[in-house]
Amino acid sequence: MVFGEQVCSNGTHRRFVRSVWKGSLTMKSPGEIQLQKLIIHILNNATVPAKATLSDAECPIDATLNQFFAAHIQKALGDENAKIAKFSHTEGVSKIACEEIFERNGRFVTNSKKLAEALFVPMRQTRAISAGDMVVCLYTADNYEGQFIGIFKMDLSKAFTHAIRRNRHGVRVEIKPQGNVLPSPRQRLQKCVFIRPPSDDYDMVILDNQIIHLHDAAGVANFFCRTFLECELWQSDRDKTKLFRTLTSKWAKTNYEQLEQQQVDLITNAAREAIRSDVVNIQQFANVAIQDRGLREEYLTFLRENRLIDVEFSPDRAYAEQATRKKKYKADGGVVVSGDADEFDHIVTVDNTRDAQNQITVTIKTTRWTEELK
Repeated sequence: MVFGEQVCSNGTHRRFVRSVWKGSLTMKSPGEIQLQKLIIHILNNATVPAKATLSDAECPIDATLNQFFAAHIQKALGDENAKIAKFSHTEGVSKIACEEIFERNGRFVTNSKKLAEALFVPMRQTRAISAGDMVVCLYTADNYEGQFIGIFKMDLSKAFTHAIRRNRHGVRVEIKPQGNVLPSPRQRLQKCVFIRPPSDDYDMVILDNQIIHLHDAAGVANFFCRTFLECELWQSDRDKTKLFRTLTSKWAKTNYEQLEQQQVDLITNAAREAIRSDVVNIQQFANVAIQDRGLREEYLTFLRENRLIDVEFSPDRAYAEQATRKKKYKADGGVVVSGDADEFDHIVTVDNTRDAQNQITVTIKTTRWTEELK
């Protein structure tokens, strides 16, 4: 892993990391999962005043709950949108609470309440953040050493019935499946994070589908990362490869009238070849693919504004192979032509000379032309 520092346009310095998460990284592909501890807190910011019901005891774990949350953990860690991250504040509430749980499991209940209180702070401040349950669990995976902490923000009411038990020792929140059928783990998670013991490397894997920009200030969309966890999200080589490919294509389409067809093809084909190489230097790519200086600067600005910050990265080979396997073009009237990339240019040719109606001619040479029904 390589750390560095980059000077931003406003003069500030931004820390970044390059070449991380190489496919088989720890946590990413857990084997059989066993929950060791589980607790549920109800965070309801829809009431006036907002009310949090914090459990003073663990929720009993049976085979049904273990299977349900184990499936969610595996699904979330396998999601291509899951990001790696590191705590950004040494004295952050969430960071310390998790470290103390790893040091002594007996702090699990107390510190889970600290985590719930930290999450409820931004939830109380705005009702734009939906109410829900906070699930904290301590689990192991049979193919990894040590313990991991899982934290979910989710709505359990659609699959489970809440039972709030009160006695002289306090409150305990329990859940039971509605009916005899195991609830499906296909439910879309609002937000979740999986934290490992302190390391010089990354601290967690986080799945938050509401994140817009990795480096945005704290707000409704990214309160989970920036306000609650106080962490920095890092981009993997796969993230960068995908962003480079899709953003370059999107920019070329947006500027189609200025670039003309031939230039658009040159840029998109160059991007296709670039991600198949060992290293992509974005500035060098732009210098070669975009001759007009003004358009070149617009392109580089577009990439920066859409999260692709690092000027150089190593493309993810698996994604590159998948993304360049086919070519697909769309014409007027919704006509789509797609096919194997290696054969495409032998079958489809384009005459970029425009006629009086501003149309170009696309020729398809084929031995058959049949309708394909879905």
